[in-house]
Amino acid sequence: MARVRLGCVGWSYPEWVGPFYPSRAEASDYLALYARAFDAVEVDSSFYAIPSQDMTRSWLEAAPEGFTLTAKFPKLITHDKQFVQVEDPLRWFFQAISILKPKLGPLVMQLPPRFSIGGGRQALEAFVDQLPSGYRYGIEFRHRSWFTPETYQWLGDRGIALVWSENDYVEVPPVVTTDFAYLRFIGDRSLPKLTGEIQRDRTPEIRKWHTEVRKVADSVPELFVFFNNHFAGFGPGCVNLWREIDGQPPINWAQSMKEAGQKSLFDFA
Repeated sequence: MARVRLGCVGWSYPEWVGPFYPSRAEASDYLALYARAFDAVEVDSSFYAIPSQDMTRSWLEAAPEGFTLTAKFPKLITHDKQFVQVEDPLRWFFQAISILKPKLGPLVMQLPPRFSIGGGRQALEAFVDQLPSGYRYGIEFRHRSWFTPETYQWLGDRGIALVWSENDYVEVPPVVTTDFAYLRFIGDRSLPKLTGEIQRDRTPEIRKWHTEVRKVADSVPELFVFFNNHFAGFGPGCVNLWREIDGQPPINWAQSMKEAGQKSLFDFA
């Protein structure tokens, strides 16, 4: 059976203090505390800005052994420049992200919804062919034109995952193109306010993808499943919904965090 790494997209949510993090938790402790409940996280902040090397080094130090950080490529590369003339930002990104190598999972390219195969194939293929080796990659297409046997073959030849996602742009086929699968549950940011609790019942969508994951669990060694906080209003709660569907007990946040009433991370431990 495949190892399923289950977690959230990001960890820096102040509204999680109380419902998930201990009431006295400070932002600098969030990742280390998050890692007490989950064994993987998708770094979402790298999409909005290329992280500094000091930042990625702090993430590496906060994450325990056995923990995995995946990360998104910066939108400067995928959306603003759409893979053209991106040598400098690509170098800066890997200078920072390579620090995470001991605990690094796949790196994900999230494409713009209007980035079609007709207009973008040449630029994307040229970009992929210049990526450094020694990393795992996945691509999340948000335009239906990409979902063809030729695309799947191209991804498979390069060992790149077709990223599965539940999103508002396109229905993604559950095709496996490499030795891992990667699933993202994405929200539409229409929730008026995040409150640290589930605000929408997304059980049908979770059940649908859980079925697809079970179908491939014997054919790939590793699966990654991440919930965006906007998907239903509370990422950790969605993780527990998945666990319930999977027949696993829920994670007890308070027990995982073991709050001791102090602000120090050592006291949290």
